Amino acid sequence: MQNSSAVSGPATFGQLSLWRSIANIPPTACNLPQTWALPPGTDPDAVGRALERLEARHESLRTRYAETAEGGLVQLVEPAAPADLDLVEGVPAEVSAELAAVPFDPTADRPWRAALVTERGVPTALAICFHHIAVDAWAINQLHEEFGVLVAGGELPGAAPSCRELAAEQWSEARANRRRAALRHWRQVLADAPPMARDAAPEAVTSRWARHGSAPAGEAVRTLAERLGVSAPSVLLAAFCAALARHTGEERVLVAVYANNRSDPRWEGLVAAQNQIIPLLVQTTPDEEFGAFATRVHWELIRSYKHAAYNVDDALLAGAENGYEGTVNGSFAGSVSGFFRYFFNYLGDYQRDQTPVNSAMETGTGGRNIGAPLYLQVQDGDALTSTLRENSSSADFKVVTEILLALEDVLVSAAANPAEPAEPVDSAE
Repeated sequence: MQNSSAVSGPATFGQLSLWRSIANIPPTACNLPQTWALPPGTDPDAVGRALERLEARHESLRTRYAETAEGGLVQLVEPAAPADLDLVEGVPAEVSAELAAVPFDPTADRPWRAALVTERGVPTALAICFHHIAVDAWAINQLHEEFGVLVAGGELPGAAPSCRELAAEQWSEARANRRRAALRHWRQVLADAPPMARDAAPEAVTSRWARHGSAPAGEAVRTLAERLGVSAPSVLLAAFCAALARHTGEERVLVAVYANNRSDPRWEGLVAAQNQIIPLLVQTTPDEEFGAFATRVHWELIRSYKHAAYNVDDALLAGAENGYEGTVNGSFAGSVSGFFRYFFNYLGDYQRDQTPVNSAMETGTGGRNIGAPLYLQVQDGDALTSTLRENSSSADFKVVTEILLALEDVLVSAAANPAEPAEPVDSAE
């Protein structure tokens, strides 16, 4: 996918952050496979037209990337092209997995590929795989909805915003104060944080995960969020920190929290990898009532969200100034992701229909793996589905299973034992 008429411009903060994060991880870990069911009687030509219109509408689906001589990153937006759509007889999930097994080259390739899956010659699903630099979970949900409208012959309202427009604003002089404020935030958090954690044997790191679906935990999150007047992600993050403190004995927990950076309505409809991690240093106290703790974490998180869109190279500078360099376990070299042992990502209902809820504790070693030392992903719904993946020199599932059970216990116990409402916190502090 290379054309002399490509339009270039600086990368967005999200694109640059992801570029730094993926530089030293397996290429297929960047692949996000999806399976989208098709309405009965869907015309294959309608699927191709819908994909072509999506690519024309969203620049990130036709963008490749190039590094500058100074180590920066530019985006090269190509003209829209015809959809290359093969018809494959098979099981949709298996076809999606096959698409994801082939790495993309983000310097040269269109960042998505797709196949029309048939059953006895009848189209039943679209298997599609995206490179993460083109989309995040929010963007995939948006694309799925827009695809449904287009394949049914509908129209989408207005023009979509572009990454080039966002990048121009993020790097503008008008945003200079916000860039400086974000740098100060990283400096302050890392100056206050404990010394950077290091795996004792990075050469022996292996991967394992545990997954647990819990209806009681899902109900507890909703109860606590309503009772405390805070968000569900804040309740979950507080419970994760409490579970970590219970398991490790750590009083100060430094967590990388994923932020989707869509609080500004102008960029809510932007299909891109807008998410970046923000550093949150959480002080835990064993005898603090959970409601007060979760309320405090909520407002600390809100204050951190103000700095969620930032130049990652500034954050790397802040890390070097405070002894945060290299990686915890050998992953993410050259990225701020390397600073953290703990990661938290609230996915909401992303791929909820493709993740079966199992109340039994599941464990495994396969699947998509970005290499984070300890990474919690939470999908909300009637049941709360929590997946905790560990990449460390540990050799069993003890850590991931015990922390997931502790997470559920924290939530369910707190919901069942209401205390006096926490004092409101001034969000302007």
